[in-house]
Parts: sequence; structure tokens; C-alpha cells
Amino acid sequence: MTAATTWFRDLRLGARFAVSGREGWFRTLLTAFGVGCAVALLMLATALPGMMNARNTRGAERDLSYYGGPLAASATTLLVRDANTTFHGDDVHGEQVKPEGARVPTPPGLPAWPADGTMYVSPALRALLASPEGSLLKQRLPFRDVGTVGDAGLVGPSELAYYAGDATLAAPADGSHAPDGTYRTNSIGGRAVTDGLSPILMLLTVITFVVLLVPVGVFLATAVRIGGERRDRRLAALRLVGVDIRGTHRVAAGEALVGAVLGVLSGFGIFLLARQFVASVDLLGLSVFPSDIAPNAALVGWITLVVPLLAVAVTTLSLRGVTIEPLGVMRGGAPLRRRLWWRLLAPAVGAALLLSMRLGSDFTGSAQRQLVAGVVLLLVGVTMLLPWVMERVVGRLGGGPVPVQLGSRRLQLSGGTAARAVSGVAVAVAGAIAVQSLFSASSGQFTVDTGRDLTRAQAGINGSVIDAAQGAAVVSKLRATSGVLGATSLLSDYTVAVPGSDQQLTILVGDCATLVEYASITDCTDSAVGGAWLVNNPPAGDPSDVQQPPLRPGERVDLHGTDLGSQHRLRPDYWRIPATLRTAAPRRGPDGMPRTGLFVTPATLAPQRLGETFLTSAISLSSSDPDAVERARTTVSLAAPGLTVDSYTTTTTDRKFANIQRGLMVGAIVTLLLIAIGMAVSTTEQLRERKRLLAVLVAFGTKRSTLALSVLWQSAVPVVIGLALALVGGLGLGALLMRTTSSAVHFDWGVVATMLGAGLAAVAVATLLSLPALWRLMRADGLRTE
Repeated sequence: MTAATTWFRDLRLGARFAVSGREGWFRTLLTAFGVGCAVALLMLATALPGMMNARNTRGAERDLSYYGGPLAASATTLLVRDANTTFHGDDVHGEQVKPEGARVPTPPGLPAWPADGTMYVSPALRALLASPEGSLLKQRLPFRDVGTVGDAGLVGPSELAYYAGDATLAAPADGSHAPDGTYRTNSIGGRAVTDGLSPILMLLTVITFVVLLVPVGVFLATAVRIGGERRDRRLAALRLVGVDIRGTHRVAAGEALVGAVLGVLSGFGIFLLARQFVASVDLLGLSVFPSDIAPNAALVGWITLVVPLLAVAVTTLSLRGVTIEPLGVMRGGAPLRRRLWWRLLAPAVGAALLLSMRLGSDFTGSAQRQLVAGVVLLLVGVTMLLPWVMERVVGRLGGGPVPVQLGSRRLQLSGGTAARAVSGVAVAVAGAIAVQSLFSASSGQFTVDTGRDLTRAQAGINGSVIDAAQGAAVVSKLRATSGVLGATSLLSDYTVAVPGSDQQLTILVGDCATLVEYASITDCTDSAVGGAWLVNNPPAGDPSDVQQPPLRPGERVDLHGTDLGSQHRLRPDYWRIPATLRTAAPRRGPDGMPRTGLFVTPATLAPQRLGETFLTSAISLSSSDPDAVERARTTVSLAAPGLTVDSYTTTTTDRKFANIQRGLMVGAIVTLLLIAIGMAVSTTEQLRERKRLLAVLVAFGTKRSTLALSVLWQSAVPVVIGLALALVGGLGLGALLMRTTSSAVHFDWGVVATMLGAGLAAVAVATLLSLPALWRLMRADGLRTE
């Protein structure tokens, strides 16, 4: 018989074992389910780049922005005013439009341009507007719902979006924006432009993928070893009929191969099934359409090939420590103490790779491969060290109550199985601690202090208004809004021309209560004529560090100077600087920005004389009214649709950095959920292998509660050991990564505690899921045999 024939015969025999009898099928299906969950997650990982690209493309195809020169009205032009808003922290994409001709193409998802007073809305927005929670937003959108924005016009199924028709829109003929933000366009849709990532963001992205996928690989290796003890006893029976040691290994490989192949097929099924329900899931503000989740075909092919080969390799390697004889099985690992030196090789090499690299201006190619190799080796090192640490710790356990003794003895006899069960959690937590620590250390580079003073105001307006009358009306209505305690009104014009100077003077008009918020003015009286202060010299390096031109009392200036932002010019309107002109130092406003210019009271200069007017308003809100800011937004939206109300925060975070961090959290949740399911499956199979032992103990009078507590002890001890090792490994890996990015080594212990708590929660879920099987297996019918 040739070697190939022998291999085929033994593999086929193993395959028949996998699908023979109830026990064989149950064990194979458990393996297939575990492998299938891992394969589905791997397929999702291969689909992520395409999914994000699809979201970017959807956003670009509906873009109405115009970047050309002057554009006259025609049959193909459209007047547009961006009407984006925010509702309880969720962004609402809005466009108010007015077609100027009959041949204006519509963006994807929009069946027709809405008529005046009507709107097309996304399904998610329609559901929100129909709910009691959306009543405030419904007041903000005074349009009649006449249709639905299709999927092609949305970046995700849960996006809040609308297109509204407004016949009052008007824009200058020179192609500039109107004061309310209206502009003319003939450009419907554009090409998605994705900005490149900086080296540190690229590093964070790569590490995020690595720390999320390594636990999946560990989980795969654990899943293919489900039912290992029963398999070894079957192989011992084969030895009685003359199969040699190598033959038993080939039989075991054939059995594992069937489970892995079925697992790959079930993974495809799980992925396709889960994809159909993904539209109803909004995880941390991220939603996607099923059609956008398309795995990379080449990577799926590699998964299909590698997973069965991994199953065969893991099974063959696991049998190297087992001696299978005709009369039974002896596990070579029991009498021999595990050696430490070779288990340290992987983390040592990984640490050396990370120590030898520094993040530079170019993080591609070999640098990425070196980083991935270093992180993978360190995380794999955690799984290699776990059995050795487990053996040392449980070997010292002894005494205590009966449940503790039963659980400790079981761990001493099969510590390797317990270590495998928690290895996925340990790796996931170690990786999460490391990457979250790196995020915390790097956040200073991507988080900017806004300088906003939330004790003075909690929201604000910064935008153009049609004229001073509209600005005054907006502030007046704001002050009358429920939940608004106060609102300042600062009207400014940046286009005042000073004779003999090529600089533009900024004039800011406001009452005394407003002016003192933005300048160190102490001698202001609202009713006095001649209240004027030249405020100059902002803090060095400030973004608003604009030096104002020198002024002299009695000097004449043109309030309608040339507008630097448009090509039209207003008729001159001359005004003389008051003889009582004084100077004052700038003060940071509630919005964190100091302002320079000529500060005057309305009694000195009527704001109606200003040219293009800019409104700045700091809004104080009631801390006991969570809807106050939403009412303020509604008031402003109805009074001046081109203005928006921004909620003040003390810091702002880079969007790309925040998206990567959000992706990490979503991936961590999915990975830990997968591991919890896998642990429940593994624990259930281990209990089934001890079915007769449990039944015998119950028959001899052992309390069910005692056995249940012993099982919990068997789960708790490996978890504590695994999480302790994960803590050490995660902190070490985090420190190395911080050194790589030249960041100060600093750990956010709140984040570390959260990651450890998430690991404990995953184990708790797995344990609770396995308890029903434990109670069922302790029945007396477990004593039956054939």
C-alpha cells in the first residue's frame, strides 16, 4: 500500500468518525459552530476596507458643493443651503433646495426635487419624527413629508437625512454665497476623496486590526480541539486493531478536517445571515447597508484554505504530548513540569522587534511588517506562558471547602484544557489594554483644548446674517426660549476700509454686557454716545492674531468697504471715529476666541449701518433642562435657517482619530462576544466529557450545589490567572508601543480596569450559558453505559 493510499484511508476513517453516531455529530457540530463564528468574523474583517470606501462613495455621490467661478441661473442650476443640524448628539444631514430649471439632475436616492414646503426624509428620520422623542426636531423641520430618500442617497440605514424645498432661496449672480449660506450649483455628485493617514494614525489602525484578529486565531485553535479527551480514547481503541501511532494522528487529522470544513461553510452561512440583519444594528453610531459588506474575494479564498490546514496542524501538534496505547491514553504533560525557556522566545523576539523601531515620517512596507510581527509574537507569548503559569499556581492549591478541593484537583489534572479555554480572553484583554493605553498616550496629539468657558456659556452661534435686524431678532427670540438663561449679541463687519491703509478694520457692535465678555472694558454705558474702544494685540500665536490698523479719533472710515469675500461692492457709507476713542485689552470670549477690532455700543454706531453682518452669540442654558439646547437650535433654525447652534465642549478630538477609536470599541465588543460564545461551547463539551463522573458523584450523595460551585471554581481560577497575565502583558506591550511612538509612558487605569471588567463579563456570560447543561448532566441517567 502506497503512502498516499495510507493517508487517504486514515483521513477517510477520521472523517467517518466525525459524522458517525449522535456523539460524533454533536462534537463535530460544536466544532463547526465555533470555527464558523471565527470565520464569519474574519470575513467581516476582510470586508471593512470596502465597507468604509462604500460609505465615502455614497457621501460623495450626493455632494452638491460647487467650486467653480461665477455661475448664472439656467435650466440645470440649483440653489442650495446646507441645513445640517444636530439632535441629542446625532447628526442630521439636511439640504434646502430650489431648482432653477427643469433639467437639474437629482442625486442618488432622491426621486425628484421637493416642491416648496415639502421634504423627502430617510426612513430613520421619519421614524424619529413620528416618535415622542422627535417632537422638538419636528418643530425644527416645518416641511410636509412627501417621500423617502432611498438607500442610494444615504451613507447608512440609520442616517438621519432630508431634502426640503424652499422657494425663498436666493443667491448673488457673481457666484458667491448669500449671507444665509445659499449658493448656486450645477454639480451633482463628486468623486470620493480620502485623505491619507498620518504615520501615528496608520500605526493605530494597524495595531487595532492586529489586536482584534489575533484572539480570533487563538479562538480558532481552541475550537478545533473541542472533544479532545474523547477523541484520544477512540484513538486508543484503534490501537487495539493494529493502527500505529502515526496512523492515529492521521485519523485525528481527518476528524478535525471535517469539523473545520463544515466550520468554514457554516462561517459563510453565519456571515450571510448576519449581514441581512446588520441594517437594523446601530453600534456606537455606525450603521451600514448589507450590500456594502462585501468581503475581499482573495482573502476569503485564503481563509477557506488556511482554516482547515490550521485545524490539521493544531490537532497534530496537540497529540505530540499524548501517548496513545491500546489499553488507554497517557498525557505526557502530566508528570513532566512545563519548561519556561522556550515559552519566553516569542515575547522576547517580539519585544526586540518593537524596541528596534521608531515611528518616522514613513510608516509603510517593512515598518508595518515589523510592527505586526512584534505585536503578534508578544500576544502569542501570552498564550504560551499561560499554561506554565497555570501549572505553577494550581499546583500549590490544596485544602479548603469541598467545592474548592474538587475544582482544584480537576485543574491540577487538566490545567492545559483550562488554560486553552481562557487563552482567547487573555489575549483579547492584553491587546485591548495595550492599544487603549496607546490611544490614551496619543490622544494629546489629536485632542485640542478649545479654551471655551462652560461657566459663562454652554452653546453659541457664529455665522452670517442678512442684516443687523435679523441678527437682533434671532437673539431676541433666543432670550425668550424656554431653558435659555441668556444670550449675548455681538454684530460685526470685517470689511471696513481705512483711508491710507491696505488693512481692513473690524467693527464689533454690542451692548455693554456683551462687550465686556470679549474685551477688558470697565467704563461702558449703553446710553452714552461715543463708547468706542480699539482692542488690539491678542495673545501671541493665537489663531485670531490679526493686527488692526492704527486709528485716530475723528478719522473717517467707509463702513461699506470692499468685501474681500465677494466681487460686489456696496455704496460708500462714511462714519467718523468718536473723539472719545479709548484702548482696551482683548479677553477670551466664552467661545475661547479673543477678538480684536473697534468695539462700539449701539448708541455710538447703529448696527443697521454695517455691511455684511456676522453674528456672534454666547448662549447660557439651564443645567436642569436637558432639552434646552435643542429648543435653542429650533428657535435659531426657524428664525435664520443659515445659522447653527454649536454645543460648547472644553476639548475637540480629531475626526479620524475618533473614528479609529470607535472602530476599536466596536471590534472589541464583537470579539469578546465571539470569545464568550466559544467559551460556552467549550465548557459545555468539557462537562459532557465528565458526564459519567458527575453522575457518579451525585449518586454517592454529593450535593448538586457543591458540584456547581466546583465548576465555578474551575472557571474562576483560570480566569483570574489569565487576566493577571493579560494585565502584565498588556501593560508591557503598551509601554513598548508608546516608546515606538516616542510618547511618554502613561497608563489610564480607568481604561485598564474597564478592559479587565469586559474580560470578566465575557467569562461570566460563558459560565452562565453553561450552567443549564451542568444541571442536566448531573442526572442519574448519566450512569448508563453500553
